[in-house]
Amino acid sequence: MSEKNIDSSKNDVEPRIQKILVPIDKSGYKDKIISYSSILAKAFRANITAIHVLDRASLGVIGDLIGFYRGGMVEEYEKALKKQTEEFLAEVKRTLENEGVTISTEVIVGKSSAAEGIIEYAKQGDFDLIVIGTKGMTGVEKFLMGGVASAVVHNAHCPVFAIR
Repeated sequence: MSEKNIDSSKNDVEPRIQKILVPIDKSGYKDKIISYSSILAKAFRANITAIHVLDRASLGVIGDLIGFYRGGMVEEYEKALKKQTEEFLAEVKRTLENEGVTISTEVIVGKSSAAEGIIEYAKQGDFDLIVIGTKGMTGVEKFLMGGVASAVVHNAHCPVFAIR
């Protein structure tokens, strides 16, 4: 095989970024994640999917408490939380669409952890890149979220762009 053929075969394996996954929460840090996601999507002419994971750990603790005090209405609590999250993601979608970015959104419910939900969604959707913040919510939310970004960086099937 000639050198020319070897060199031309390298072009077939160049990474292409067409699908970007953006896990996002309601922290004040979201604006920075949205900005970087927009820049990357425009640079690569890629589509974005923004997700928010309502994991079982946070839903279970908070949902059970609220369900107990509201007469066992855990399902209603989950529905209300999902609706709030969908409204939040709709706001993110409007922002990115106004910047000329193609975006879809989805709320992921029921995973054992936010990291698991992000990693599984990225793999099943065959995403080329994940853009994630390394700082998220504070207080109780931070305790429940744990090292989400770290877990995603170490376990995702694709490159991860971590924003701090």
